[in-house]
Amino acid sequence: MRVVLINPTMGDYYKHSKVAAAITLSPPLNLALLAGALRRAGHDVECWDLEATPIENLPGRLCGSRADMVGISFRTPLFPQARRIAEIAREQLPSAMLVAGGVHPSTRPDEVLLRAPFDVVVKGEGDETLCELADGVSFEHIGGITWRGGSTPHRKLIEDVDGLAMGAWDLFDLERYKRTSLVARTVPVADLEFSRGCRARCVYCTKGVFGSLWRNKSPGRFVDELEHAKAHGFRGFNLVDDSFTTITSRAIESCEEMLRRDLDMPWTLTNGIRVGNVNEEFFKVARQAGCYLLAFGFESGSDQVLKRIKKGATVRQAERAVGWARKYGFTILGYFMVGLPGETHETIQETAEFAASLDVDFAKFSITMPLPGTPLYDQWAGQIRDAEKYDFSIHQPDNGLYDHPDFSWGELEAATRSAYRTFYGRPEYVAKRVVRSLRSGQLAQEARYTLGIGYGGLMQSFQRR
Repeated sequence: MRVVLINPTMGDYYKHSKVAAAITLSPPLNLALLAGALRRAGHDVECWDLEATPIENLPGRLCGSRADMVGISFRTPLFPQARRIAEIAREQLPSAMLVAGGVHPSTRPDEVLLRAPFDVVVKGEGDETLCELADGVSFEHIGGITWRGGSTPHRKLIEDVDGLAMGAWDLFDLERYKRTSLVARTVPVADLEFSRGCRARCVYCTKGVFGSLWRNKSPGRFVDELEHAKAHGFRGFNLVDDSFTTITSRAIESCEEMLRRDLDMPWTLTNGIRVGNVNEEFFKVARQAGCYLLAFGFESGSDQVLKRIKKGATVRQAERAVGWARKYGFTILGYFMVGLPGETHETIQETAEFAASLDVDFAKFSITMPLPGTPLYDQWAGQIRDAEKYDFSIHQPDNGLYDHPDFSWGELEAATRSAYRTFYGRPEYVAKRVVRSLRSGQLAQEARYTLGIGYGGLMQSFQRR
């Protein structure tokens, strides 16, 4: 079967934003892994990453592909774009099977089929499911899909993650991904995974694809993938795991395997690691293995709020983790949220002051957004405007998604601006950043990032990550 896999572009999401200096462009890992699985099963595959390579004549390109299957993977904000692509595919390839996958289809399969011309939705991991669809297995015998007129239960999560196909990196033009950023000093950078799933219960986070069962690759298999990526031309990598350090000893073993093989690839952990799942040894070994930048999902500076959102972390753990990371010379990003359940003006200010007290290099404050498939979405269901009709277009200030139960949008925006001023407006912060960026040789890039996220257009980007 001829299969085309498409990654919609986040371009509209960031077109008004001034944080481009912090954004790394990498080939989509999900498409690379799905393409690898499909090719291993004997199918012909193309990957179209519209983020890196926009297609001006998409109708003509789809028609010329003569694809038997078109798969589109997308998150909630990209549903309108995915629908438009599916509509074009239906016009140009009337007999092709149109498949939706990713977080949003996994959490809202019936809605996706109702409002877009997809034939089938893959719920959860698609590595095996997509191959069965391409092989022509009847829908009734494929676990984890929904189609017009039927549905099967979610299939069991893949436990043998060592047996997954290697990424089909040769299907991407890596010249398109050579854009440096704050978090990518050596390009191109591969997004890679050591594990799938997350045991945490944070109320704002969806686990629509990988679930709560944490499954990790063996250190040997993991570093095999790193060497595979390096052989295809990547010069660095970023781990996109939901929780790389779930079992800290296993993360350490993987770092030791990198050292044993003398991998020599700089890497980052920008998706955020949990402050309660680290120890000093991890930071020491990760730094030796080439990790130079990491992020923490702090969310709040209030233990009361952290408990309410089921973060499973404390302020004290955050302070301790930052101390260890600073000791071993990491660049540190901190993620914080504004307007979490039960917040007050006082707890938001407490978070801003907490962020300023931590010795982190950069901080990002985001207004809380209730995403489909999360406990928070269900909790605030009564606040969501026209939930059955809402288009889930790009999240922007007061875009009509929901009414916060405790704050007006104006108050949330003002609180976020104030938090940025509290963090970035300190004279001692500016002096410290200049010294550190001079030492790292990143003064121009880091200044551009700081100006972008700290002052210009603060309210332009409200995504969680």
